[in-house]
Amino acid sequence: MVVLRCTQKLLRRLRKTPVAEAPSSSTRLGDWYANVIFVDRKPLILAVSARTLLPVLVPARDSAALGSRLAGGVGQMLAALGVPDRQVQEEQQHMAELVFARTLSRQILGSMNDFDRMLDFGSGESLTSVALRLAEAPCGPIGMESPDRAAVSVFANPSRKTL
Repeated sequence: MVVLRCTQKLLRRLRKTPVAEAPSSSTRLGDWYANVIFVDRKPLILAVSARTLLPVLVPARDSAALGSRLAGGVGQMLAALGVPDRQVQEEQQHMAELVFARTLSRQILGSMNDFDRMLDFGSGESLTSVALRLAEAPCGPIGMESPDRAAVSVFANPSRKTL
């Protein structure tokens, strides 16, 4: 089970009511924060791992399938970072159940705003390749480490605390 901490803007778009008390996520990457952004007037969801700030971009359509699209995007990112297939599949299985909650951390929201400003799509570039470029940026909330390195480290050493 994973907690998706959405901005008010995204909760309204998805027509979801957040839970009053969110349980703990069972994923290695922890809770995920999400917001709707627009690129060339097309809506995307920018999701960021609370533990590592690893960004994932998914299309903002069909809210009923958001959980599977998010898990798929996370799987693509982790596979591209060289995380072993077994660990990627375990993370995706834990993401099968999605719980919607409100955001809690201004630091994470600030990092999401930074990612939004850094977005730069090349012609025909995939959402995963753009997110991988974002993941190389050093981030203050995780000690100026890059989210890609922080995520790989979490899977190499699961007991390591990041954020």
